[in-house]
Amino acid sequence: MKINFRTIGFGMIIIICVIAINYAIYWQFFRENKPIPTEPMQTPSDSISNTELAKNFNNIFTNSLNYQNNTVREIAKIQNGKDIVYSNVTKKEKIENRYDININIPYVNIANETVKKFNAKIEEIFNAKANDIIASANNNTIYSVEYAGYINSNILSLVIKSTLKEGNNPQRVIVQTYNYNLSTNEELSLNQILEIRGLQSATVEKEVKATVVEANKQAETLKDLGYKVYTRDLNSTLYQIENTTTYFLGENAKLYIIYPYGNSNLTSEMDIVVL
Repeated sequence: MKINFRTIGFGMIIIICVIAINYAIYWQFFRENKPIPTEPMQTPSDSISNTELAKNFNNIFTNSLNYQNNTVREIAKIQNGKDIVYSNVTKKEKIENRYDININIPYVNIANETVKKFNAKIEEIFNAKANDIIASANNNTIYSVEYAGYINSNILSLVIKSTLKEGNNPQRVIVQTYNYNLSTNEELSLNQILEIRGLQSATVEKEVKATVVEANKQAETLKDLGYKVYTRDLNSTLYQIENTTTYFLGENAKLYIIYPYGNSNLTSEMDIVVL
């Protein structure tokens, strides 16, 4: 009896196909329906401590508005076709022995009297200084302005930082913040933000005091080593919630409370609390 190897080959192929089909049917209908495991999504609020966020403050400035996937209702704008916050003045220029400037000055593009005051203050503090430097600087002035904007639900927050070094004077850092309720068209106080975040004033003040005390302790240590440092007045009412004026909601609604001593002194020192 002759063996037909071609027939045997075809038979084996058919058997393999039948087995494969039956296995596929079994896998589809009878296997345990377990989801494929995935890595949990981590956000900055989950993966980075508040202390690290405070230390990273100088790196948040992107000169842009971060919507964080929030949808904003239709807003009456001053300049149609432009974002709610945009860089109104940008300039990067260096003239030897005079100045080196790199500025991105924001404009809040909302038709509202409160916002009008915001923009007037931004113009007065940041743009006027740039114009003065360009017109009259003659002592190697270094000046920069940068900003970051965030939308958390219906709250728009804007933080602006400028760094100024004029000749032999100490470097000065100014920080200004603006917080605006897009639903009520009103500026938000720190107490209102604390209420939104569910934070107690007493608890926040305690955290602020602990941060300032520790910073002052480190400053005193440096002072004892001969360094020139900024010394804080631990008994000042500056650190009370009702007297705190520099704050904003950043990424993932993290509350930044800032004491930028350069706003009124020739220093770059500041204390930052993130909650």
